[in-house]
Amino acid sequence: MACGAETTFRQRFCGWSACGRLFFICSHGYRGQRYCSATCRVQARRPQRRVANRRHQQSAEGRLDHRDRQRAYRCRQAAGVTDQSSGAPVDYGMMAVPAAALVVERRRLYEGPMPSSVVCRFCGRRGRWVQSFHAKE
Repeated sequence: MACGAETTFRQRFCGWSACGRLFFICSHGYRGQRYCSATCRVQARRPQRRVANRRHQQSAEGRLDHRDRQRAYRCRQAAGVTDQSSGAPVDYGMMAVPAAALVVERRRLYEGPMPSSVVCRFCGRRGRWVQSFHAKE
């Protein structure tokens, strides 16, 4: 395993428009993440799912699915079974926001001093961040 100074970090802005938080992610933990947390991912995905569901419900296949779902519901009603038990609760681990996390607006350069030491938002690896672009003088 590479030591912390050799870890490569990517600088990302959260993909949820209401957040836009700057976060760092190491190459070991990078899997195409666009959001700084599970909460932001869920919030950003909600309107996308709403549009997709509406599109499906307006299609012929969606109407048939609705028909089948209603038919199954009426069968359950007739059998007297209307309630289902809830599944076991799932506990997801969340990492606290590292001290180096900065909140900035999307598509705006951060004009303050950047941290020289960063922490991966997802796996917790530490390393040094090197500015990947040169500022204009």
